[in-house]
Amino acid sequence: MIDPAVIRQLQPFIVTAWHGHRNDVDIPKQVRDVWNWKFQVLGGTRQSNVDLAVIDPQGRVIHSFDAFARVPGRPGEGLAQYTARELQRGFGLLDLGDLPARENPLALPDLDGKRGIRVFVTLKDDRLRAYQAPIVEVVPLGPDDWRPLAYPRQPRQLEARDLHQWLSQVYPPGVMERTNPRTKKVYAVTSTEGTLSLVPVETDGGLRQAILSGRVRFSDEGNDGFSYQGRLDIVLTYPPGQDQPNSLQGLFEGTYPRRDRIQNRNREIPLEAVFESLPRR
Repeated sequence: MIDPAVIRQLQPFIVTAWHGHRNDVDIPKQVRDVWNWKFQVLGGTRQSNVDLAVIDPQGRVIHSFDAFARVPGRPGEGLAQYTARELQRGFGLLDLGDLPARENPLALPDLDGKRGIRVFVTLKDDRLRAYQAPIVEVVPLGPDDWRPLAYPRQPRQLEARDLHQWLSQVYPPGVMERTNPRTKKVYAVTSTEGTLSLVPVETDGGLRQAILSGRVRFSDEGNDGFSYQGRLDIVLTYPPGQDQPNSLQGLFEGTYPRRDRIQNRNREIPLEAVFESLPRR
């Protein structure tokens, strides 16, 4: 989640992003301006590889700063306070006058009453703590998408690939995790493999429920054999006389291999995803 102090400073701005490498041919002029200042003036010493910039209505960069400065600007200042202060400095340089205060409440993405699933994904990396804030995705689902999860009068098995539309959202946050070296586009998850069991559950109140469980392995568009896996456990409820699920809640717990270039090995980082059906019931 973004710190409220940062959100208040972001209110006047239209926010966008770009990522790539210094030798890319399609680098926007504004990015080149920032990097020229960073590497030619500052020499690129003790700098991270992420920068923030404020651009005026004419497209000119009027202020930029290292988003993850290794040297604190002020004693005891945290990253959120540093970011808010630098954004306020950029806002002042725009000379827009005072903007009216307005509420900017945080709200989870929704489907405006349509049926689907919301997925919260967290990479529990103790070195890059920003990834511990959940990424939230919403996936609309139609009747055909729910059909594999119909109420099981007897235990049965189904394949994870039949649930690919929403299971494929289980990927770690961070734009530079797995990207195509030519296009710089993030690799999409293309394969969700595993045999899952769907078992009916008796309840004291007569509510019909079922447990979906098993292991799932994910692969992406890269051609290097990369994959990651974990265990999926889902609870489904069914209204009386209907086989289509009324609600879905569950958890994926697995690990994600990240290459440690210093130690020349993979670190297995806990990857967690929480699922809930929409609309909430």
